[in-house]
Amino acid sequence: MHRVLLIVKGKNMKNIQVNFSGDINEENVRAFISELKNKIEKNHESESLTVLISSSGGSIDIAIELFYFLKHLDCKITTVNTSIVNSAAIIIFAAGEKRIGLSYSSFYVHSVSKELNGIFTVEDLRREAREMEIHTEKIVEILANASAKNKAYWKKLMKKGCFLTAQKAKEIELVTEIS
Repeated sequence: MHRVLLIVKGKNMKNIQVNFSGDINEENVRAFISELKNKIEKNHESESLTVLISSSGGSIDIAIELFYFLKHLDCKITTVNTSIVNSAAIIIFAAGEKRIGLSYSSFYVHSVSKELNGIFTVEDLRREAREMEIHTEKIVEILANASAKNKAYWKKLMKKGCFLTAQKAKEIELVTEIS
C-alpha cells in the first residue's frame, strides 16, 4: 500500500511525501514508482522527497531497482522508518541522504534466501547460489555506503540475522537521526 502527498513547506520549498508500506514485490513497487513519477512530473519544482517506510521486506531485485530509482531523482531524499524496516526494505531505507528512525522503530537484516520449487540440476543450484552471492554483495555495498560500517560488518550481521533498534542503527550511522 502506498500514498503520495504533496506537502508545501515554507514559502517556496515543496516536499513530496510518500508512504510505502507492505510487501516489496513487483506489483507494489511498480505502482509506487508510477504514482511517484506522476507526482514529481506535476510538481517538478519540488526540492525534496520524504519516503515513509514500514515493510517486512520482500524481493531483493525490485528493492534494489527502487533504491536506484530513488538515488537518481533530482531532489533531496529523506527516508523514515515509521515502525519496521526489515529484510529487503532496508535497501530502500538506505536510499535516503537523511535517514530517520522513529524512537520505537526497528530494523532486521538477514542472509539472502530464495525459495526453490521443482527439480534442479547441480548447475541450476550453482547458478541460484551465485545469484544469492551477487545479491549479498550488492546489499552489503549499499549498507556500507549508507553507514559507518564496512562490508564485512554487514555480511556478519546478515549471516547471523540481526535485529537493530533505532538507537543501535543510529550508533552505526545507518540512521542519521532519531525522531
